[in-house]
Order: sequence, then structure tokens, then C-alpha cells
Amino acid sequence: MAIEIKEKNGMFEVIGNISSQNMNSLKNYFETLIHSSEKIILNIENVKHIDKSGAFMLEKLYRNAAKTNKVISIIGRQNREIMNMMTTTKTHYILSNDRI
Repeated sequence: MAIEIKEKNGMFEVIGNISSQNMNSLKNYFETLIHSSEKIILNIENVKHIDKSGAFMLEKLYRNAAKTNKVISIIGRQNREIMNMMTTTKTHYILSNDRI
């Protein structure tokens, strides 16, 4: 399934699957945003599937934002479709507790 990114009022919603097949384009998109923005809100509540490499890519994105003193909030803790993989890879800590 192709991935789609929608921006609305400064929040970026990812729809589809995050996998090794599309993670590089997703990573490049958000790394560019991190350089040009102080704060990013990434909503992954509508992601249908995430694989191990996708979970680690999001963690790396999260850590890189922190290293450059940028704020990234990743919304998706309520998404049961991805929480198992995020917990298995121990990357669930990057998910914000707050919903928007």
C-alpha cells in the first residue's frame, strides 16, 4: 500500500503502511521538515501496518529532532495496529501520551 502524507494546520498525518519499502522517502520528507521547523506534530493513528525497520526509522527521526533541539510529537499510542510492533522493538516510548 502506498503511503500518503496530509498536512492540516501544522499536523502531518501519515496514512497507509510504514515499511522498509517506503521508509526512506518518509524519512527524507520529515528530516527536511525538521530542519525548517521548530515543532512537528506527526499523526500515525491511521497507519495500518508498521514493520521493524519503520519503527526504528521513527525512533531515529525522534532522536535526531531531539539532538537539534527540535520538538517532534508523534501521535499514535491508541493505534492498536502498530502498538504491538512498537512495543516489540521498544520504540513505543516515542509516542506521545496526548491526543490532539
